[in-house]
Amino acid sequence: MASKIHTGKRRSFLRRYLILWLPVVLLLMGAVLYRPLLAVERFAADYILYCPLHALTGLYCPGCGGTRSLTALLHGDFLLAVHENPIVPGLLLFFVLLWAERAGRAFGKQWRLYPRSRKFWYTLCGLLIVWDIARNCIPALMPTSI
Repeated sequence: MASKIHTGKRRSFLRRYLILWLPVVLLLMGAVLYRPLLAVERFAADYILYCPLHALTGLYCPGCGGTRSLTALLHGDFLLAVHENPIVPGLLLFFVLLWAERAGRAFGKQWRLYPRSRKFWYTLCGLLIVWDIARNCIPALMPTSI
């Protein structure tokens, strides 16, 4: 019986510190892989930025500009990332808040850092739909290039 309790405490300890150190490990991996990421960025700029919907209709889909937004985030240009596609920085913010909640929970804190109400999420989805329509009508909102 004592071994089961000891195993549970060990799992809790490992889970707590794995959650806490995850961003540090990801940042270190990003620092080590910065040059290869630039090579992938050049590859993406040459080959991956093709959008079938834009090629067929001339309209931007909700994902258009996502790769350029991620590239802008990697270069530290947050405003350009939001201009290209606000979904990518929004998802990054959501995952950071989710991680912070998990890390806090691992240490006994009960934080609620992002809204849980359906009304908020429906409103956010509605705003993203309006943004997607507006970016096809207003030239200043369009991605820089495709």
